[in-house]
Amino acid sequence: MARSIESSAVALCQEALAREGELWFRIDGHSMRPMLRTGDRVLIRPCTVDALAWGDLVLLNAGDSLCLHRVIMSAGWCGSGRVNTKGDACSRWDLPAAEESVIGKGIAIRRGPQMLALDGMAGRLLGYAGVCVSLLLGWGLWMKWRLLS
Repeated sequence: MARSIESSAVALCQEALAREGELWFRIDGHSMRPMLRTGDRVLIRPCTVDALAWGDLVLLNAGDSLCLHRVIMSAGWCGSGRVNTKGDACSRWDLPAAEESVIGKGIAIRRGPQMLALDGMAGRLLGYAGVCVSLLLGWGLWMKWRLLS
């Protein structure tokens, strides 16, 4: 039952983007901490994998669910038609995402009444900082796991 609901969520997002041109995606999880928290909303607009750059937030069709993670390697670096992503708080990178799994790109973040545009200079710098934090957190979690095992 849950699987069909999640599949429906993917289809609804794709339909809403096709019809409206954008949608607000609500964060529900901890993989993008510290930048994004549960309840934050990210404005998503359709894009192609070639339009994604290092540090961008991308909404992906991850099988039967949705995943919003940060671009760590863009299509120019990891081969045409693919992009590498990672949750800021995750210790490992995601599997490379193909063009058909890209639903859209995050262009703004809303937390309560506050909104931050990601397509301006401040947003780009935040994206670059997010990649650095993501890679450092991942390395730190990996080292902790290696030392404890």
